[in-house]
Amino acid sequence: MGCNWAFKSSSYFLPVPRHSGVISRFDREFVKTGHFDKIFSKWLHDAFDLRQRADYREMFEIDASRTSEVIEHAREFVAEIRRKVDSY
Repeated sequence: MGCNWAFKSSSYFLPVPRHSGVISRFDREFVKTGHFDKIFSKWLHDAFDLRQRADYREMFEIDASRTSEVIEHAREFVAEIRRKVDSY
């Protein structure tokens, strides 16, 4: 199944087949254009990196405080997206 998100660009949708592509598109379409602060990109990259390491490296563990930090960043990220969507 995979990630098949799309971001609206002009009047058409552009498919993105991988998570890394979604992150790159987010950076290009929303961070570089100033719609989102760079901290959201950093948080997204950090969370994706942790996910990759946890899925593909043997014996990788993340401590509880780091987990809590990533979860809090995710909550703030979602809240910011909701604020942006609600303002349109």
